[in-house]
Amino acid sequence: MKNNLPSKLRYLSFWALDAFKGGKVLRELKDIRRLLTQNSFDSLQKKNEIRLYNLLDKVTQETPFYSTFKNYESLQDFPVINKHIIKENFDELQIASSRETKLHSIFTSGSTGTPFMVYQTRRKRHRNTADTIYFAGKAGYTIGDKLLYLRLWNKNLKKKKISAYMQNIDQINIEDLNSNYIEALLIKLQKDKSPKGWLAYPSGLEKICDYLDSINSKPLNCNVKSIIGMSENLSSHVRSKMSHYFNTPMVSRYSNFENGIIAQQRGDSNYFEINWASYVLEVLDFEKDVPVKAGNLGRIVITDLYNHATPMIRYDTGDIGALTDIDNHTFPMLKTVEGRKADILFNTKGAMISPFKFMGILPQYPEIEQVQFIQTKKTAYIIKINVKGEFLQEMKLVALFKSIVGSDAELKVEYVDEIPLLSSKKRKITRNLYSEQLLQNALDSSFITKPTI
Repeated sequence: MKNNLPSKLRYLSFWALDAFKGGKVLRELKDIRRLLTQNSFDSLQKKNEIRLYNLLDKVTQETPFYSTFKNYESLQDFPVINKHIIKENFDELQIASSRETKLHSIFTSGSTGTPFMVYQTRRKRHRNTADTIYFAGKAGYTIGDKLLYLRLWNKNLKKKKISAYMQNIDQINIEDLNSNYIEALLIKLQKDKSPKGWLAYPSGLEKICDYLDSINSKPLNCNVKSIIGMSENLSSHVRSKMSHYFNTPMVSRYSNFENGIIAQQRGDSNYFEINWASYVLEVLDFEKDVPVKAGNLGRIVITDLYNHATPMIRYDTGDIGALTDIDNHTFPMLKTVEGRKADILFNTKGAMISPFKFMGILPQYPEIEQVQFIQTKKTAYIIKINVKGEFLQEMKLVALFKSIVGSDAELKVEYVDEIPLLSSKKRKITRNLYSEQLLQNALDSSFITKPTI
């Protein structure tokens, strides 16, 4: 009880402050719980229809961009948009009435490296906070518990010490993860008996697991209540290792800066529960704006029901996933979230390959420090390998890779000292330079303008 007291005080303080400000976060949280416990998907959709059509009516009346869509009949009458369209038409997209209120700016470059900004209203910010509380709770985390937040902490992102202390956040910089740092961190966590949860890049957690493997560690007694991976694909290898060492299930969260939490894995499943309370989610064909069959991969497109500043209606997230119905679950779920299309490799026949197939290769070669699989042309690939000492299994790795992409693949193996990280300090296991070039050529040859009916 003594170890839990600071956490309980923070919990009570959070809700007391929210109550003092009008209970706005609690109101949103109750609404999320009410919606996500409906006894049918039809019931949930009917309850959300009012919010959806309120948003659609507002944008057709208050934005130049959507002014020609006043006679719409359904959401599907609206065009699919993306970051490029939003940037090109930013002023025409802003809802007029929102300009009179205090707005919050969200800046991100994401994995694309393209600077991007949207505005959010206070209501949207409260909704995001409530979404976070709800889905963190599903993973086992409670407000007030220590949050082991492992990511890139640059000067723009790092919280001030007093703010981090008040929120009970331990800001762990992924750039600091060497053996000495990890050893000291784990000693500190075992001494601290208070409840805590991980929120982290899976690549950072993998380094911690590799260290624990290297010292033949037993499971640790750290009182970890939740483990949530974010921003990167979570391999089954890292998921099982983290669950083993920290004695609690690990889940993957699917979210982005511009919207919030879109979906999150269940602790007992690989499937993702979708945040139907705050978004409408579609999975559309890669070439046409029509739904794909259940279980098939397509573009993840969302409508944010709560952004009434920069509307994100049928927003192409740039990510790929598959929507499916699961027995004993009320609402459709995401069977998989594969990451960005530009990160997906294709085989020599043009069929898409899940990144998880490449992740499954790594445990077979523990001597490999880092690896990246790159597609440069339709049938040409590079495997970049960072390995200590001599790698004696190159032929086996090449054969395994060709069994995935095609025996006719043109393949080159490059040995490197380091595989570069993104500016966010995330590392991509796959990269499709061929798709990136095709996309850039398409953008260079077209001018993105306001869609017309």
